[in-house]
Amino acid sequence: MIENPRTGEQIEFELRTAEWLVMLSTWTRPGRRAVPHLHPEMEEHFSVLEGRAAFRIDGVETTAGAGQTIVVPAGTPHVAWNPTDAPVRLRITMRPGLRWAEFTERLFAGEDAGALLHEFHREVKLVPPLGKR
Repeated sequence: MIENPRTGEQIEFELRTAEWLVMLSTWTRPGRRAVPHLHPEMEEHFSVLEGRAAFRIDGVETTAGAGQTIVVPAGTPHVAWNPTDAPVRLRITMRPGLRWAEFTERLFAGEDAGALLHEFHREVKLVPPLGKR
């Protein structure tokens, strides 16, 4: 398991290939864990296992509880967060997995985010803040 010391997010990799990445993620604190971004080539599925998660996908805000799955198509701006005071557990699947696991490990270890964004341009790009529609 790896943990982001800045956000408290914890990730355990279940399946890690170039084609598929499956992670168990726990969002331990309320609030955003990432800035608005998109994955140019990767589709992302958030399956909520426990708790409640909030999402803003292409400007549209929604929430999901245990048993629900949110899909973010490749190239779609999004951000996700824990809107509660309780932990949220999710299974996050990314297809293709590309090098997202390596990006996450290095980011959580404290490497320079700007340099990582340049190196992992197939995996992630930042976008301007996402307003509500």
